[in-house]
Amino acid sequence: MGKDNIKPSMVLTLICVISCCLLVFAYEATFDDNTGKVTEELTAAFTDIYGEAEALYIELNDDGTVYQPNGVTAVLVDAKGDRAYEITADGYERGGIHVLVGLDENGEVKGISFIAIKETPGLGTKVQDSSFLSQFTALSYAKLPAESAEKPARRKAVWGSREQIDSLKAEATPFDSSFSLDVITGATYSSEGVYNAVRTALEADGERGAS
Repeated sequence: MGKDNIKPSMVLTLICVISCCLLVFAYEATFDDNTGKVTEELTAAFTDIYGEAEALYIELNDDGTVYQPNGVTAVLVDAKGDRAYEITADGYERGGIHVLVGLDENGEVKGISFIAIKETPGLGTKVQDSSFLSQFTALSYAKLPAESAEKPARRKAVWGSREQIDSLKAEATPFDSSFSLDVITGATYSSEGVYNAVRTALEADGERGAS
């Protein structure tokens, strides 16, 4: 192979390398890392739940990193102590549900606001309707179905009266399991995705309060 045949290939390779370097440089120069920042989308979602977002900030750990309990992207808190959990959950689409779940001072669901949704239009997107979301209002950690929480410690078999056995059962199950998810017909995955986001927020809030 002569030198004349090699030169075009070398030139093309050099052009590709330079182009890649320029693209990387441009990306790093324009990339905006929103981690730990209160964006306009988060502020709007928080306001949608609480009516205002005064002095809104994201909770940080002692080392300055974003506080992210299991399954939570960020915890937003305002000047009054209102708090909301940013969560991305799987629906029909992976990561298709991005919400902010607000809780009141009693640890009950105050409201849910969608930041983004990638579910099937006209079907999965119905989870944004107030008729569906209203079932979560005032839901607390104590009302979650037992399977969504830690199972109580296993107890040894005992003999006793019916009253004694019923008493032990009640003591071993601290959840009243009064909540039952009412899914949207044809959008089960999307419905369960919203529920999982709410459950994640309630569980994280319980851990936050205990810490």
